[in-house]
Amino acid sequence: MDDHTVIGRVTAILEVVAAGLGSCSLARLAAETGIPKPTVRRLANHLVAERVLSRDPRGYRLGVRLVELGNAATTQLGTAEAAAPFVHELHERTRQIAWVAAFDGEGLVILDTAYPPEHASLIAATWRPRVVLGPAAVTAAGHLLLSLRPSEADQVLRGGLARLTPHTVTNPRHLQGRLQRVADTGIAYEREETQLGWWCGAALVRAPAGTYAFGLISPVRAIPMTRGITQLRRAAEHLQRELTSPTGRRAIPPAVKARSSALPAPVRFGVLSANAPRTGAGTSPPTAARGAGPSSARPESWRPQ
Repeated sequence: MDDHTVIGRVTAILEVVAAGLGSCSLARLAAETGIPKPTVRRLANHLVAERVLSRDPRGYRLGVRLVELGNAATTQLGTAEAAAPFVHELHERTRQIAWVAAFDGEGLVILDTAYPPEHASLIAATWRPRVVLGPAAVTAAGHLLLSLRPSEADQVLRGGLARLTPHTVTNPRHLQGRLQRVADTGIAYEREETQLGWWCGAALVRAPAGTYAFGLISPVRAIPMTRGITQLRRAAEHLQRELTSPTGRRAIPPAVKARSSALPAPVRFGVLSANAPRTGAGTSPPTAARGAGPSSARPESWRPQ
């Protein structure tokens, strides 16, 4: 993993720290990057001085400078800002976890998330700013990603998938058929295949600036999956029109546009706005404004194999 260049080593250090849910020790950094421990210590300390990393008694964490840079990047791209009203709208209509992410070549980068207070601990404990394909291959977002990359899908199918619950679909033939349906419809969903008691849906959103996934996650008893996927599909269609419209905001539903300026700052993972509350820090996550979705759509029905 060590390419012996300064940029490569710094990137490797940041990726290892970002992959963890807590602090990363010096020993782990050296082991996972393959960089000699004295060199890791020197580079990490420089990154701490630049606020790119922060340090506590247990090791290193990502620093606030990355938040500032990420926020600037998102502002330049404009996607998170444009998507925020739709994420909040979907959350408000369903009262469940709504999110939007960008495909970055190897996985997904979460741009924006809105969720109810009762799910704050789950989000803080399990969500990461970047999701790589390997662990996420059995999720709805993973199916969406695989549907865009047939060659990688073939590798995954040949290598096999881990069975996370009794409902996880691992049969290659069934998976191949599902991925084809996802490619045809732009919608992926799974029920209790990654975690018992939960379902998840993800919709493909294409725009000139990139390709995105718009998702919804819910306990199975909170909202029927069919109804949730219908709401998700509507929201994704609105977001795609917004991102592809020459005049930008013209495609935002009127009810959303009227309230967008009053929306609380969304919880962002990887791109936290300066005034957005962090979960696990004694603050409740924000909720979205209520809006209206125009058209109805009906997802195909299926049962886990």
